[in-house]
Order: sequence, then C-alpha cells, then structure tokens
Amino acid sequence: MPVDTWFPLAIYYEDLPDAQRHQAAFLTAIQELEAAVVERRNFPEMAWTGDLHGIHHVHLDDRFSWLVQQVETHVVAYLHILGIDLSQVELYIQRAWPVVSRHQQEVGVHCHNTAHISAVYYVSVPQSGTDESGCLAFIDDARQNEVSPGLGSENTDIISRWTPFNQDQALYPPVEGRLIIFPARQRHGVTLNHTADMRVSVSFDIVLTAASGRAAGIYEFLTPPPMLWRRFSPQLETSRDVQ
Repeated sequence: MPVDTWFPLAIYYEDLPDAQRHQAAFLTAIQELEAAVVERRNFPEMAWTGDLHGIHHVHLDDRFSWLVQQVETHVVAYLHILGIDLSQVELYIQRAWPVVSRHQQEVGVHCHNTAHISAVYYVSVPQSGTDESGCLAFIDDARQNEVSPGLGSENTDIISRWTPFNQDQALYPPVEGRLIIFPARQRHGVTLNHTADMRVSVSFDIVLTAASGRAAGIYEFLTPPPMLWRRFSPQLETSRDVQ
C-alpha cells in the first residue's frame, strides 16, 4: 500500500565557487566588526550575532560585495524553483549580519517574522567534524502526522523509530562555502558548537514586495514597493505632545 508525502519544506543549498578565495578577507572583516563592539549583549552560551550589536548592514559593506551578488543570484534561482513569477515582484536585502559561534555556544530557536526569505553562508567551519560544530536545525511545528499530540515527546517512548513521516526537525551540518536559503518564517536554530574552534557565518534577510505598476489585486498579499510609500512628517514623528 503506497503512502504519499505532500507539503514539503523547500530548503535550497549551493556550494559557492571561489569561496576559498574570499574566506580570509571575510574573516578579517567579521573579526574587525566584532572587535569594534564595546558592549556585549549575548549570553556566554549564545553565539555572537551582529544583529544584536547593531551590525546588521554588511550587505552595504563593499567587503562583502561578492557574497551579496551570490545571495541575489541564488535567491532568484530558489524563487524560480518555487514557481514565482519574478516579473511581478521586487526583491530587497533587508539586513545582513555576521554570526560567530565559539566553544559550547548555540543559536536559540527563532524565526524572522519581518522578512520573507532567509539565507546563511558559512565562511569558516571547524575541521574537527562539521556535525560537532553546530547544525542548522529546522523545526516542524505542523507535525501533520502526529496523530495524537505529544506522541513524539521526549517524555514518552511511543515512537519506536524516526522516519520522514514523524521526524520533528531536519538538521543541516555546516559546510564551508555553502549557502542555504529557506523561508524566513520557518522556525530554526543552531545546535551547540562542541569544537574548540570558531564557526563563522553571515545571515541574510530578504523581503519581497510587489513590482511597481503591478497593483491589480497584488497589494493585498505583497507590500507595495517602498518608492510608493510616504513617510510621516518628522515633526509629527518626534512630537511628544499628548492630548
């Protein structure tokens, strides 16, 4: 008796050419950005993430121009695979930031609710075992085949074996020079780096808007392009008068 599978999560990845040629420059730039931060806002057990420290615009930094170009190219390819009519949308890199994970540090489970597509590029991965340096974990919140809620809980032993039908997460070990692209709303995290070396990556958030001139019903589902927005008067924004 066949069992069909539906509604797959589309995770795109590509090992970028010439990655090794850019590694040293990226590492130097990221270390300089991290060193310039005076106040640490991450807990000791959490990886250092640039976005928590005001460093969220490396896509505007010329030192990362090659990587930005690669992200743009492969996000377009990803959307093409998903069947998106690219003539009807505009794409924007909303923010991009470095992440540095040291010994016994992780990134907690989260999602990027202000973006549509997220990407991560691995600049440097410890050579002592990629699985041990922290895997990107995608969490399945839908659990569509969990016929009774909680059957897969660690407090039970009802699941005799994990299969593609009942697994609650998918793990992607980091690979140096690899770019991974996925839906920004997908909950994800990064497991502990058990090695003595740093794992260094760069994350991106991408936003889709409707293309200019494509207003026929599309603005209900996609934000109009920023060029059509009007910002409030600065005097109103900064007014402290409360009636």
